[in-house]
Amino acid sequence: MGFLGLSVALFAGAWRAPTSVVAGRGTDDIGIIVWFLRWVPFAIGHGHNPLFADYLNVPYGVNSMWNASMPIAGLAMWPVTSSLGPIFSYNLLVTLAVALSAWCAFLAARRYVDRAPAAALAGLLYGFSPYMIAQSQGHLHVTLAFIPPLMLLIFDEIVVRQRRPARRMGLLLGLLAAFQLLLAEELLATEILCAILGIALLTTLYPQRLPAHRRHALTALGIAAGVFLALAAVPIAFQFFGPQHVTGAVQIRNAYVSDLLGFVVPTAHQQFAPAAAVQLSEGFSGYSSEWDAYLGVPLIGLVIYTSVAFWARPLVRVASTLMLVLAVLSLGTTLHIAGQWTPLPIGALALIVPLLGRVIPLRFGLYVFPATWVMLVAAPVLSSALPARLMLYVFLFAGLLLAVLVDAWLKAPTLPLSGGLRAVLVGVALLLLLPRIPFPAEPVAIPSFFTGGGVRQLPQGSVALVVPYARLAHGSAMLWQAASDMRFRMPESYALVPGPSFNSPATATGHVLRLIEEDLGTPALTEDLRRQVLDELTARKVQAIIVGPMRNQQRILAFVTWLTGTAPQQDGGVFIWRLTT
Repeated sequence: MGFLGLSVALFAGAWRAPTSVVAGRGTDDIGIIVWFLRWVPFAIGHGHNPLFADYLNVPYGVNSMWNASMPIAGLAMWPVTSSLGPIFSYNLLVTLAVALSAWCAFLAARRYVDRAPAAALAGLLYGFSPYMIAQSQGHLHVTLAFIPPLMLLIFDEIVVRQRRPARRMGLLLGLLAAFQLLLAEELLATEILCAILGIALLTTLYPQRLPAHRRHALTALGIAAGVFLALAAVPIAFQFFGPQHVTGAVQIRNAYVSDLLGFVVPTAHQQFAPAAAVQLSEGFSGYSSEWDAYLGVPLIGLVIYTSVAFWARPLVRVASTLMLVLAVLSLGTTLHIAGQWTPLPIGALALIVPLLGRVIPLRFGLYVFPATWVMLVAAPVLSSALPARLMLYVFLFAGLLLAVLVDAWLKAPTLPLSGGLRAVLVGVALLLLLPRIPFPAEPVAIPSFFTGGGVRQLPQGSVALVVPYARLAHGSAMLWQAASDMRFRMPESYALVPGPSFNSPATATGHVLRLIEEDLGTPALTEDLRRQVLDELTARKVQAIIVGPMRNQQRILAFVTWLTGTAPQQDGGVFIWRLTT
């Protein structure tokens, strides 16, 4: 309950009006998450395929498995979404995401330490880490990060402890992996990466234990693979072979990575961030929601001290090594320093492993680390994962190491340093990570047309062109569509489609509307343009054009009036034209 209370306090700005204010800054990425929270229950309830969003990007549709559709979350929130709306569901989920992730990290740490307060610090560090705070700006699917700590517990049981039946643990692992696939596939991919690293490290450090543990582990992992494939075969096949499946690089390579200075330079997400540090961090590559690497000098110092003082413990040795390797892998393809891209390949850092022989096993550092780096750069699916998001696991292992240290201090008060000084060291390390308060929250402006009786005048499932035109980083129309309980379909989308692209296929309609909205020029209003746009609308069976509040609204209204030859009707804060197709 303590973690939940802290999470509610963190997102208090949204909870003042949870049906109309959303937690986070900017509603662009949030819009697509909210849309899928409404789409999944609507699709299941109306006989549509929840894995294929045919209410977007008409007539092509959107393959939901390539987007942050979170079908499990949408299904679980169905009653809440139906009664209180998708914005409330989003706020509830983002609040639960932080609290539940912290609690599961507490459970994981509790296995390795005797004192609950020490484990609670691990949960606090993981659940409220700079990673979670940054990603909570709109990436709900990767902040619902309660499964990685549970995966750690099961992995430890299967590979190391082996006290429970292999079949039972394999079944549990397979079920959890399938659940993760339908919640956040990117996290599943990086969890598998961490498991590979963990197994490679354990076999390198403790080869003498391999014969005794191999059969049990292989049995459990084999059962897990079978259960996972049985449950996940259909969604995976639909993703890679179904309609509108995506091929090629999904994200800009080597952009969303940890900056080398990001580990020690706070960003605007932290409460105690000097102006000079914030200015420096604003030059980091990618978006601010991916600036999640900040550990702080005090925490790094405590982690190093723990690693040195308790190196003989297998947990500390494994956690320290994996934390270091994952932090380095989060740097991406090549090194970034203060926002500047350098030509130094991160994989080349394997060359310094011989100098770190007492920290990183030679074979692991020379072979496993560069091989993993190559997988992140070139392997299917895994290469689409953003390297910066590996910091999730860095904070998980940092939390475990902090728990080990505090547990040892609590059990042995005669150790060096007074109790007061120890508390100060831990307090300062955590205080520097404190998120900026209040956490951003923005009102979601939804015209009453979409929530009242006005939208009911449109035939269910008819196609409406909604302006501002939905596209990359412009998701207002999708929010309005979700608020209407999916009354209509749209020819546009801010979603990942073949190309790959986060925009619907290029059309004259979308091009002209974007030019006008963004002040990029005034198109010549020729009869050829009019015929081309009307032909596109006819081909997509558009029955209505709806213009809501937006930039350059008057110019958009003038264009659509010229296009249709008729004046619009006003209803519930929007302008609407009805077309005959």
